[in-house]
Amino acid sequence: MAQWFSGFEINTSYLILMNIFLFVGGVLFAIRLLGKLRKLNAQLVQLQNEVRAINSGNLVMGRKISQFAEEIANVELEPANTTSDVSEKTYKQAGLLLERGATIEEVVETCEIAPAEAELLAVMRHSKPS
Repeated sequence: MAQWFSGFEINTSYLILMNIFLFVGGVLFAIRLLGKLRKLNAQLVQLQNEVRAINSGNLVMGRKISQFAEEIANVELEPANTTSDVSEKTYKQAGLLLERGATIEEVVETCEIAPAEAELLAVMRHSKPS
């Protein structure tokens, strides 16, 4: 093998020049990679911040929805019983007054209902078979 290499005359200046080109090329390549790495790192940090902001917003929104659901449940339970009982009694009283011959105006004043409601009750009472 020594004979094979002896046939090549390699000038040391060429070797030095080639090594310099390879070194400079490697350094330039590494600089480009570092620039891309920094850019990707900045994008990663930005995306992490956005995800944190979204998660924070989701947590706040979840708490608000939970509070809102509790408020709705409380509102639906409390007034439903009292309001329906009062309304039912009012309409029963208005119906009794109409059966006894009271006028619509008297029913509106006594039961504190709208004239249209009193008229509807009167129509419903008169349309029932006796």
